[in-house]
Amino acid sequence: MTSPNKHRADVQLDVQNLKMYFPIRRGFLQRLVGNVKAVDDVSFQVRTGQTLGLVGESGCGKTTVGRCIARAYKPTAGKIIYTNEANQSVDLATLPASELKPYRRQVRMIFQDPYSSLNPRMTLLEIIGEPMKIHRTARGKELEDRVAMLLQKVGLSPEYMRRYPHAFSGGQRQRIGIARALALDPRVIIADEPVSALDVSVQAQILNLLRDLQRELGLTYIFISHDLSVVQYIADRVAVMYVGNLVEIADTHRVFYTPKHPYTEALLSAVPKPDPRLRSQRIVLEGDVPDPARPPSGCPFHPRCRYAQAVCRVEKPQLCDVSAEHLVACHFADTLHLKGVETIG
Repeated sequence: MTSPNKHRADVQLDVQNLKMYFPIRRGFLQRLVGNVKAVDDVSFQVRTGQTLGLVGESGCGKTTVGRCIARAYKPTAGKIIYTNEANQSVDLATLPASELKPYRRQVRMIFQDPYSSLNPRMTLLEIIGEPMKIHRTARGKELEDRVAMLLQKVGLSPEYMRRYPHAFSGGQRQRIGIARALALDPRVIIADEPVSALDVSVQAQILNLLRDLQRELGLTYIFISHDLSVVQYIADRVAVMYVGNLVEIADTHRVFYTPKHPYTEALLSAVPKPDPRLRSQRIVLEGDVPDPARPPSGCPFHPRCRYAQAVCRVEKPQLCDVSAEHLVACHFADTLHLKGVETIG
Protein backbone atom coordinates (compact mmCIF):
# COMPACT_ATOMS: atom_id res chain seq x y z
CA MET A 1 0.00 0.00 0.00
CA THR A 2 1.17 3.51 -0.74
CA SER A 3 0.55 6.73 1.17
CA PRO A 4 -1.69 9.38 -0.51
CA ASN A 5 0.23 12.60 -1.21
CA LYS A 6 -1.10 13.70 -4.61
CA HIS A 7 -2.91 17.00 -5.11
CA ARG A 8 -5.32 17.20 -8.05
CA ALA A 9 -5.95 20.39 -10.01
CA ASP A 10 -9.74 20.05 -9.53
CA VAL A 11 -9.59 19.91 -5.73
CA GLN A 12 -11.74 22.57 -4.01
CA LEU A 13 -10.78 21.62 -0.45
CA ASP A 14 -7.69 19.77 0.70
CA VAL A 15 -7.81 18.87 4.40
CA GLN A 16 -4.41 17.77 5.71
CA ASN A 17 -3.72 16.22 9.13
CA LEU A 18 -6.60 18.08 10.76
CA LYS A 19 -6.77 17.94 14.57
CA MET A 20 -9.32 19.43 16.93
CA TYR A 21 -8.67 18.85 20.62
CA PHE A 22 -10.89 20.25 23.39
CA PRO A 23 -9.05 20.77 26.68
CA ILE A 24 -10.18 19.07 29.91
CA ARG A 25 -9.62 21.34 32.92
CA ARG A 26 -10.24 20.50 36.56
CA GLY A 27 -9.77 21.94 39.99
CA PHE A 28 -9.92 25.43 41.40
CA LEU A 29 -7.06 26.56 39.15
CA GLN A 30 -8.58 24.88 36.10
CA ARG A 31 -5.43 22.94 35.32
CA LEU A 32 -5.19 21.10 32.02
CA VAL A 33 -5.48 17.36 32.73
CA GLY A 34 -6.09 16.07 29.21
CA ASN A 35 -7.78 16.59 25.86
CA VAL A 36 -10.87 15.28 24.10
CA LYS A 37 -9.50 14.31 20.69
CA ALA A 38 -12.65 15.06 18.69
CA VAL A 39 -10.72 15.03 15.39
CA ASP A 40 -7.34 13.34 15.29
CA ASP A 41 -5.16 13.62 12.18
CA VAL A 42 -7.86 13.58 9.46
CA SER A 43 -6.94 14.09 5.78
CA PHE A 44 -9.15 14.12 2.67
CA GLN A 45 -9.86 16.05 -0.51
CA VAL A 46 -13.13 17.37 -1.94
CA ARG A 47 -13.31 17.96 -5.68
CA THR A 48 -14.99 20.96 -7.25
CA GLY A 49 -18.69 20.40 -7.97
CA GLN A 50 -18.85 17.06 -6.18
CA THR A 51 -20.29 15.79 -2.89
CA LEU A 52 -18.26 14.14 -0.16
CA GLY A 53 -20.38 12.18 2.30
CA LEU A 54 -18.92 12.17 5.82
CA VAL A 55 -20.41 9.31 7.85
CA GLY A 56 -20.03 7.59 11.20
CA GLU A 57 -21.69 7.04 14.56
CA SER A 58 -22.78 9.94 16.75
CA GLY A 59 -19.74 11.46 18.45
CA CYS A 60 -17.25 10.30 15.81
CA GLY A 61 -16.17 13.87 15.03
CA LYS A 62 -17.81 14.42 11.64
CA THR A 63 -19.69 17.58 12.70
CA THR A 64 -16.51 18.93 14.31
CA VAL A 65 -14.71 18.48 10.97
CA GLY A 66 -17.42 20.51 9.25
CA ARG A 67 -17.24 23.29 11.82
CA CYS A 68 -13.45 23.43 11.53
CA ILE A 69 -13.74 23.86 7.75
CA ALA A 70 -16.30 26.63 8.25
CA ARG A 71 -13.97 28.06 10.91
CA ALA A 72 -16.62 28.01 13.61
CA TYR A 73 -13.75 26.25 15.44
CA LYS A 74 -10.09 27.11 15.05
CA PRO A 75 -8.31 23.77 14.55
CA THR A 76 -5.66 22.64 16.99
CA ALA A 77 -3.40 21.61 14.10
CA GLY A 78 -3.43 20.77 10.40
CA LYS A 79 -4.29 22.53 7.17
CA ILE A 80 -7.53 23.32 5.32
CA ILE A 81 -6.40 24.36 1.85
CA TYR A 82 -9.22 26.14 0.01
CA THR A 83 -8.98 27.12 -3.66
CA ASN A 84 -10.73 30.44 -4.22
CA GLU A 85 -12.30 31.96 -7.35
CA ALA A 86 -8.94 33.29 -8.50
CA ASN A 87 -7.53 29.73 -8.32
CA GLN A 88 -5.37 30.73 -5.36
CA SER A 89 -4.83 28.39 -2.41
CA VAL A 90 -5.52 29.68 1.09
CA ASP A 91 -5.06 27.81 4.38
CA LEU A 92 -8.29 28.49 6.27
CA ALA A 93 -6.99 26.71 9.38
CA THR A 94 -4.32 29.33 10.08
CA LEU A 95 -5.99 32.39 8.57
CA PRO A 96 -6.43 35.15 11.21
CA ALA A 97 -9.99 35.93 12.23
CA SER A 98 -9.64 39.42 10.76
CA GLU A 99 -9.06 37.94 7.29
CA LEU A 100 -11.80 35.31 7.35
CA LYS A 101 -14.73 37.47 6.23
CA PRO A 102 -14.28 36.99 2.44
CA TYR A 103 -14.19 33.21 2.91
CA ARG A 104 -17.27 33.14 5.12
CA ARG A 105 -19.12 34.20 1.97
CA GLN A 106 -17.72 31.27 0.01
CA VAL A 107 -18.02 28.48 2.63
CA ARG A 108 -21.50 28.26 4.16
CA MET A 109 -23.40 25.82 6.40
CA ILE A 110 -26.83 24.20 6.47
CA PHE A 111 -27.71 23.10 10.01
CA GLN A 112 -29.37 19.95 11.27
CA ASP A 113 -32.38 21.27 13.15
CA PRO A 114 -34.65 23.48 11.02
CA TYR A 115 -36.54 24.53 14.17
CA SER A 116 -33.69 25.86 16.32
CA SER A 117 -31.47 27.18 13.50
CA LEU A 118 -33.92 29.98 12.55
CA ASN A 119 -34.52 33.00 14.80
CA PRO A 120 -38.26 32.96 15.69
CA ARG A 121 -38.27 36.75 16.09
CA MET A 122 -37.10 37.41 12.53
CA THR A 123 -39.09 37.29 9.30
CA LEU A 124 -37.83 35.34 6.28
CA LEU A 125 -36.72 38.61 4.74
CA GLU A 126 -34.58 39.34 7.80
CA ILE A 127 -33.24 35.77 8.13
CA ILE A 128 -32.19 35.36 4.50
CA GLY A 129 -31.20 39.00 4.10
CA GLU A 130 -29.02 39.17 7.22
CA PRO A 131 -25.86 37.70 5.58
CA MET A 132 -26.23 40.20 2.71
CA LYS A 133 -26.49 43.09 5.18
CA ILE A 134 -23.45 41.94 7.15
CA HIS A 135 -21.33 41.52 4.02
CA ARG A 136 -22.87 44.59 2.35
CA THR A 137 -23.73 42.80 -0.88
CA ALA A 138 -27.29 44.16 -1.18
CA ARG A 139 -29.63 46.62 0.51
CA GLY A 140 -33.13 48.06 0.21
CA LYS A 141 -35.15 46.99 -2.84
CA GLU A 142 -32.21 45.04 -4.25
CA LEU A 143 -32.07 42.94 -1.07
CA GLU A 144 -35.81 42.25 -1.18
CA ASP A 145 -35.58 41.19 -4.83
CA ARG A 146 -32.72 38.83 -4.06
CA VAL A 147 -34.57 37.27 -1.12
CA ALA A 148 -37.60 36.77 -3.38
CA MET A 149 -35.39 35.09 -5.99
CA LEU A 150 -33.79 32.80 -3.37
CA LEU A 151 -37.20 31.77 -2.02
CA GLN A 152 -38.31 30.84 -5.52
CA LYS A 153 -35.09 28.92 -6.09
CA VAL A 154 -35.74 26.70 -3.05
CA GLY A 155 -39.40 26.16 -3.90
CA LEU A 156 -41.12 28.75 -1.68
CA SER A 157 -43.32 31.69 -2.64
CA PRO A 158 -41.81 35.20 -2.39
CA GLU A 159 -45.07 36.22 -0.67
CA TYR A 160 -43.81 34.38 2.43
CA MET A 161 -40.92 36.77 3.09
CA ARG A 162 -42.90 38.81 5.68
CA ARG A 163 -43.82 35.72 7.69
CA TYR A 164 -42.07 34.19 10.70
CA PRO A 165 -40.56 30.67 10.94
CA HIS A 166 -43.36 29.31 13.20
CA ALA A 167 -45.74 29.48 10.22
CA PHE A 168 -43.81 26.82 8.29
CA SER A 169 -43.36 23.04 8.42
CA GLY A 170 -40.03 21.35 9.06
CA GLY A 171 -39.35 20.81 5.37
CA GLN A 172 -40.20 24.41 4.55
CA ARG A 173 -37.94 25.65 7.35
CA GLN A 174 -35.06 23.62 5.96
CA ARG A 175 -35.69 25.23 2.56
CA ILE A 176 -35.39 28.61 4.31
CA GLY A 177 -32.07 27.45 5.80
CA ILE A 178 -30.86 26.46 2.33
CA ALA A 179 -31.90 29.85 0.94
CA ARG A 180 -29.91 31.55 3.72
CA ALA A 181 -26.86 29.43 2.86
CA LEU A 182 -27.14 30.51 -0.79
CA ALA A 183 -27.53 34.22 0.01
CA LEU A 184 -23.87 35.08 -0.60
CA ASP A 185 -23.29 32.92 -3.72
CA PRO A 186 -21.08 30.35 -1.95
CA ARG A 187 -18.82 27.82 -3.63
CA VAL A 188 -18.78 25.26 -0.79
CA ILE A 189 -21.71 24.22 1.41
CA ILE A 190 -21.33 22.07 4.53
CA ALA A 191 -24.64 20.30 5.13
CA ASP A 192 -24.71 18.97 8.70
CA GLU A 193 -27.40 16.25 8.92
CA PRO A 194 -29.76 18.44 6.83
CA VAL A 195 -32.55 15.85 6.53
CA SER A 196 -32.29 13.79 9.73
CA ALA A 197 -35.04 15.79 11.50
CA LEU A 198 -37.49 15.47 8.58
CA ASP A 199 -40.07 12.89 7.51
CA VAL A 200 -38.88 10.41 4.89
CA SER A 201 -41.04 11.87 2.09
CA VAL A 202 -39.76 15.36 2.88
CA GLN A 203 -36.18 14.07 3.03
CA ALA A 204 -36.43 13.01 -0.62
CA GLN A 205 -37.67 16.46 -1.64
CA ILE A 206 -34.80 18.23 0.16
CA LEU A 207 -32.20 15.85 -1.27
CA ASN A 208 -33.51 16.40 -4.79
CA LEU A 209 -33.45 20.16 -4.21
CA LEU A 210 -29.81 19.99 -3.07
CA ARG A 211 -28.86 17.98 -6.15
CA ASP A 212 -30.67 20.38 -8.48
CA LEU A 213 -28.95 23.37 -6.87
CA GLN A 214 -25.58 21.68 -7.16
CA ARG A 215 -26.03 21.12 -10.89
CA GLU A 216 -27.37 24.63 -11.47
CA LEU A 217 -24.84 26.55 -9.37
CA GLY A 218 -21.79 24.28 -9.52
CA LEU A 219 -21.71 23.86 -5.73
CA THR A 220 -19.32 21.65 -3.79
CA TYR A 221 -20.91 19.81 -0.84
CA ILE A 222 -19.65 18.19 2.33
CA PHE A 223 -22.68 16.16 3.38
CA ILE A 224 -22.53 15.00 7.01
CA SER A 225 -24.87 12.18 7.97
CA HIS A 226 -25.25 8.95 9.93
CA ASP A 227 -27.84 7.64 7.44
CA LEU A 228 -25.96 5.60 4.86
CA SER A 229 -29.01 5.26 2.59
CA VAL A 230 -29.15 9.05 2.24
CA VAL A 231 -25.40 9.27 1.65
CA GLN A 232 -25.53 6.58 -1.04
CA TYR A 233 -28.12 8.65 -2.93
CA ILE A 234 -26.38 12.04 -2.84
CA ALA A 235 -22.61 11.51 -2.44
CA ASP A 236 -19.94 11.03 -5.12
CA ARG A 237 -17.37 9.94 -2.54
CA VAL A 238 -17.75 8.69 1.04
CA ALA A 239 -15.43 9.15 4.01
CA VAL A 240 -16.02 6.96 7.09
CA MET A 241 -15.00 8.27 10.54
CA TYR A 242 -14.54 6.44 13.83
CA VAL A 243 -13.62 8.16 17.13
CA GLY A 244 -12.07 11.18 15.45
CA ASN A 245 -10.17 9.14 12.84
CA LEU A 246 -10.80 8.63 9.15
CA VAL A 247 -10.83 4.87 8.50
CA GLU A 248 -11.92 4.63 4.84
CA ILE A 249 -12.54 6.91 1.87
CA ALA A 250 -13.43 6.04 -1.72
CA ASP A 251 -16.10 6.65 -4.34
CA THR A 252 -19.60 5.75 -3.18
CA HIS A 253 -19.93 2.53 -5.16
CA ARG A 254 -16.69 1.08 -3.80
CA VAL A 255 -17.48 1.93 -0.19
CA PHE A 256 -20.96 0.38 -0.41
CA TYR A 257 -20.17 -2.71 -2.48
CA THR A 258 -16.50 -3.49 -1.79
CA PRO A 259 -15.67 -2.06 1.67
CA LYS A 260 -12.16 -2.61 2.99
CA HIS A 261 -12.51 -1.63 6.65
CA PRO A 262 -14.35 -3.80 9.23
CA TYR A 263 -16.12 -0.76 10.69
CA THR A 264 -17.52 0.16 7.26
CA GLU A 265 -18.73 -3.44 6.87
CA ALA A 266 -20.55 -3.22 10.22
CA LEU A 267 -22.22 0.08 9.27
CA LEU A 268 -23.36 -1.31 5.93
CA SER A 269 -24.90 -4.37 7.58
CA ALA A 270 -27.39 -2.05 9.28
CA VAL A 271 -28.62 -0.47 6.02
CA PRO A 272 -32.28 -1.51 5.47
CA LYS A 273 -33.04 -3.49 2.33
CA PRO A 274 -35.96 -2.36 0.15
CA ASP A 275 -36.86 -5.97 -0.73
CA PRO A 276 -38.64 -7.62 2.27
CA ARG A 277 -37.66 -11.07 0.96
CA LEU A 278 -34.03 -10.34 1.72
CA ARG A 279 -32.73 -10.71 5.25
CA SER A 280 -29.82 -8.72 6.58
CA GLN A 281 -27.12 -10.45 8.60
CA ARG A 282 -26.56 -7.62 11.05
CA ILE A 283 -23.03 -7.29 12.43
CA VAL A 284 -23.43 -6.31 16.07
CA LEU A 285 -20.35 -4.55 17.41
CA GLU A 286 -19.40 -5.64 20.92
CA GLY A 287 -18.53 -3.12 23.61
CA ASP A 288 -18.90 0.64 23.67
CA VAL A 289 -17.49 3.40 21.51
CA PRO A 290 -14.14 4.45 23.06
CA ASP A 291 -13.85 7.71 24.97
CA PRO A 292 -12.09 10.25 22.68
CA ALA A 293 -10.40 11.62 25.81
CA ARG A 294 -8.79 8.19 26.36
CA PRO A 295 -8.61 6.46 22.97
CA PRO A 296 -7.25 2.90 22.89
CA SER A 297 -3.69 2.17 21.81
CA GLY A 298 -3.06 0.94 18.30
CA CYS A 299 -6.04 0.88 15.95
CA PRO A 300 -8.93 2.81 17.57
CA PHE A 301 -11.40 0.18 16.31
CA HIS A 302 -9.54 -2.92 17.54
CA PRO A 303 -11.51 -3.40 20.83
CA ARG A 304 -14.68 -3.97 18.77
CA CYS A 305 -13.20 -5.56 15.64
CA ARG A 306 -13.80 -9.26 15.03
CA TYR A 307 -10.75 -9.43 12.76
CA ALA A 308 -8.29 -7.79 15.21
CA GLN A 309 -4.87 -9.36 15.72
CA ALA A 310 -1.91 -8.59 17.98
CA VAL A 311 -0.50 -5.84 15.74
CA CYS A 312 -3.81 -3.97 15.87
CA ARG A 313 -3.45 -3.48 19.63
CA VAL A 314 -0.04 -1.81 19.47
CA GLU A 315 0.33 -0.13 16.06
CA LYS A 316 -2.06 2.45 14.65
CA PRO A 317 -2.64 1.87 10.90
CA GLN A 318 -2.13 4.78 8.51
CA LEU A 319 -4.61 5.81 5.82
CA CYS A 320 -3.13 4.28 2.65
CA ASP A 321 -4.13 3.31 -0.90
CA VAL A 322 -5.40 -0.24 -1.40
CA SER A 323 -6.44 0.55 -4.97
CA ALA A 324 -6.84 3.65 -7.12
CA GLU A 325 -8.25 6.40 -4.85
CA HIS A 326 -9.52 3.90 -2.27
CA LEU A 327 -7.87 4.75 1.05
CA VAL A 328 -8.16 2.56 4.14
CA ALA A 329 -6.65 2.63 7.64
CA CYS A 330 -6.42 -1.11 8.37
CA HIS A 331 -3.43 -3.44 8.69
CA PHE A 332 -5.28 -6.19 6.82
CA ALA A 333 -7.16 -4.24 4.16
CA ASP A 334 -5.40 -6.21 1.40
CA THR A 335 -6.35 -9.62 2.77
CA LEU A 336 -9.82 -9.24 4.32
CA HIS A 337 -12.85 -10.15 2.19
CA LEU A 338 -15.64 -7.99 3.60
CA LYS A 339 -19.33 -7.86 2.71
CA GLY A 340 -20.97 -4.86 1.10
CA VAL A 341 -24.65 -4.03 0.81
CA GLU A 342 -25.08 -6.29 -2.23
CA THR A 343 -23.78 -9.43 -0.59
CA ILE A 344 -24.99 -9.12 3.01
CA GLY A 345 -28.05 -11.21 3.80
